Amino acid sequence: MVRHARTAFTLVELLVVIAIIGILVGLLLPAVQAAREAARRMQCSNNLKQMGLALHNYESAYRRFPPGFISRVTGTWPGGGNDPIPEVGPGWSFFAMILPQIEQTNLHGQINFDLPITNPINQLARSTRVKEFQCPSDAWDAPVAPWPTSLGVNDLAHASYIGCLGGGDPANAPAYTAMYEQQPFNGIFHRNTPIRIADIPDGTSNTIGIGERASMFTPNGWAGVIPGAQTVFSPRIAQSRGQVVGQTARPAITMATVHVRTGGPNAPTGSPGGFWSPHTGGALFLLMDGSTHTISTNVDMPTYRAMAGRNDGIPITLPE
Repeated sequence: MVRHARTAFTLVELLVVIAIIGILVGLLLPAVQAAREAARRMQCSNNLKQMGLALHNYESAYRRFPPGFISRVTGTWPGGGNDPIPEVGPGWSFFAMILPQIEQTNLHGQINFDLPITNPINQLARSTRVKEFQCPSDAWDAPVAPWPTSLGVNDLAHASYIGCLGGGDPANAPAYTAMYEQQPFNGIFHRNTPIRIADIPDGTSNTIGIGERASMFTPNGWAGVIPGAQTVFSPRIAQSRGQVVGQTARPAITMATVHVRTGGPNAPTGSPGGFWSPHTGGALFLLMDGSTHTISTNVDMPTYRAMAGRNDGIPITLPE
């Protein structure tokens, strides 16, 4: 008898091998995705730390932190929580002011701070992407056109972060009726008002400076505030809530700074004028001592509001 050596796999063996490979890939893929997200989350935290260092270098040079944005007010605030105040800009944000402190001196030099963000002279600056202002998990990757589109600007480089305006008035607890134009404000960033370290009696380690607000949730630019604009949900978020873009809107001040109001970061009922992160479970925040922390969506609200305020005198325990 002559024995013939088999030179190939049978169909059944081949299918078994393919099935095993498929199972292994299926088991490996979530681990790869988790590792990538962990790396993106770390980069996001590093971005915030760079901004924290920049803020303190700015404070060392000027003996104060930058204002939330600069804009000339031309009228009286009507008094409603979402009412805008008449203003004419120029609107440049604290992000623009700390550019030299994050090694973006050339970009800072391209900005004419006396002219509005929308001025053609500032087109190159406002459209330049700055990696420190963009979270790698933020899926928005296009120029931002502020709402309404009739403003005629469609080229803002997007941002994934926003300044903290405060946590409302503790005298109104537990409601904390927070209004964007409320004065005196109790956060770190507002229009034309630079804060000193001495103005943070609650302590820099207990006070939020900057938090995440991804452009995939609320498209926004780092340049600052454009008078007459509104902050709105992205098309994807609006659709997921059964809305059209612009149906829920917040005043122009929220292009640079927002307050803590009724829900934790990433809350399902959150508004465009709040903190929101592409990371699961909560959002990353920079405290004014330069440290970064994740604040859970399920955070204790009095604690969250107290962290947003710099001078409310409310003792807090930092969330783990």
